[in-house]
Amino acid sequence: MAVFLIVFTSSAVAATEWAKVNGKVITDKDVELALSGVNEGQRANILKDINSRKQVLSKLIDQEILAQTAEKEKLDQDQDFKDAISFFRKQYLANRLLQKNLKSQLTDKAAKNYYDAHKNRYSTDQVHVQHILLADEDKAKEVLNKAKAPNTDFQELAEKMSRDPSAKNNRGDIGMINRDSPFVQEFKDAAFRAKKGEIVGPVKTAFGYHVIKVVEKKPGKPLEYDEVEMRVKQEMQHDVVNAYVSKLKQTAKIQVEEKTLK
Repeated sequence: MAVFLIVFTSSAVAATEWAKVNGKVITDKDVELALSGVNEGQRANILKDINSRKQVLSKLIDQEILAQTAEKEKLDQDQDFKDAISFFRKQYLANRLLQKNLKSQLTDKAAKNYYDAHKNRYSTDQVHVQHILLADEDKAKEVLNKAKAPNTDFQELAEKMSRDPSAKNNRGDIGMINRDSPFVQEFKDAAFRAKKGEIVGPVKTAFGYHVIKVVEKKPGKPLEYDEVEMRVKQEMQHDVVNAYVSKLKQTAKIQVEEKTLK
C-alpha cells in the first residue's frame, strides 16, 4: 500500500501568508502540502534555507498562475478534472485517517523501541538471492517442491516459471542485496533468515508468492540507531499502517475482477 502518512512533525498552527497571485493567497499550508512527499529531514533542510524556500514558493506561484488560467478556460468543469478531484479526495481522506488514528503510535520513543526489537534488520549484512515469483500459493508450493528436488536447476526453473519479467534475462538471479535494498520487507526478512544454499517459501508479498534461494551470505556489522533513524521510522510506519489497513480489510467486502488483471 502507498503510505501518505506524515509523522514525527509538530502540530498544526494557523496559516501564514507567503504570497498573493491575483489576490489569491499562498500560505505555509500550501508549502506543507507541496513538501508532503519529502522525508522529514529533507523538509527541515528546505525550510531552513532561504534559497530553497524561494524555489518552493516560485513553483507554487507558477502553479497558481497556471491553475487560474485553466479555470478561465473552464478546464475545471470537464470529467477528467472531476475524476482527479475524486481520486485525490480519497487519497487525502486516507492520509487524514491515518494521522488521526495512528500518530500516537509513531513517536520517537516508539521508533527507538522498534529498532531495539528489530536490530537484526539494521546491519551491513549481504545475501546473494535468486527467486521465482508465482501468482498463487498452491502453484508456489508446487514450484517450491520442484526447486528442492535433487538435480533441479533453480535458475532454469525460474526462467520457465517466474512471473517476474526480469527472469527472462537474469533467470531469477537478483544478485547481492543488503538490508536497505529496495525490496519489500517480507522478502528481505525471509532471505536474511535463510541459510546459505537453502530454498524457502512461499513468501507472500504484495507482488505474489516467492520461492527464494540463498546462494551466498556475507556477514557485516551492526548499525547504530543514529545511523538508521530515518529508515527505522519509515519501516515502523509501514508496519503500523499495514497492520491497521489489514484490520479494516477484515470487515470490508472486496471484489477483484481477476479477468481484468490478467
